[in-house]
Amino acid sequence: MVRSNRPGRMLPALTTSIAAAAAVGTFGVFYSSMWTLADSLHPARLLLIGLLVIAALTFWLIFRNRLWTKRRDAVYAWQGGLDNTTTVIMVGTSVALMFLVLFAFLFALGLVVVDDGQLGSELMHSVSFFNYPRLAWLAACLGTLAGALGSNFDSDDEIRRATYSKRESERRERRERRDTDDEAEA
Repeated sequence: MVRSNRPGRMLPALTTSIAAAAAVGTFGVFYSSMWTLADSLHPARLLLIGLLVIAALTFWLIFRNRLWTKRRDAVYAWQGGLDNTTTVIMVGTSVALMFLVLFAFLFALGLVVVDDGQLGSELMHSVSFFNYPRLAWLAACLGTLAGALGSNFDSDDEIRRATYSKRESERRERRERRDTDDEAEA
């Protein structure tokens, strides 16, 4: 199910989220306090922060766009759990992909814009190539959090279309029409 949904298809549906993430992440690269913070954090802690941010945006997108299948919406008892597991994996993979693209962009930007002499004077020690990925990672974390705000302006329909395969989308539309018809009759 995840493969048929193709997680990379969701990125174009998140254009506003990606734009917000890139803008805030870029600010993070230019902001010298981020340099100091990124330098002071242990790589394991940076990794944990990244995983938490990816999880937070994943769950925000799922609940904000009503991608969670409620038990009463599932045709079979097991279908809701399978749908929800697939949705979490699919959206999580898409958000992780977005994070990695943002990280690569911010890493390249940091290498081009932030002079190692300036970075060293701010950190008060000599810097190496490895200071730049740490800075880009923390800036990508900050940007991804801002991406949650940006996702509020992305189209719910586009996100649903990107999240579900064509067959699943058709099934959900039929179910929604049936529910609407049932409510109209009542």
